[in-house]
Amino acid sequence: ILPSAAHPSLPLAARTLSILSDASRQPLSTSLSFRSAGIFQSIPRHPLPCSIQQIHTNAHWNEYQPKKLKRKRTHGWIKRIRTPSGIEVIPRHMLKGKKSLSH
Repeated sequence: ILPSAAHPSLPLAARTLSILSDASRQPLSTSLSFRSAGIFQSIPRHPLPCSIQQIHTNAHWNEYQPKKLKRKRTHGWIKRIRTPSGIEVIPRHMLKGKKSLSH
């Protein structure tokens, strides 16, 4: 393997691949000797990946379901006019130049 400085025209991925490809050519027995030495025994082994193990059962109503009636009743013109704080919202929106004054 030639150093990466010798081939500046090669992309970084190709240079990295050439470095890693020599490691993959080593015999299988050398990679198994690490497991027999006990280095990897401290790492817990899971039968499934973590993403599959996590099951969320309370995932209801987590998506926005727009309802026009609820929106109009909460943020509509009639609701704004009926409350003192709603009346304060309308001039504030006028000063900002909003197209819709009530929401």
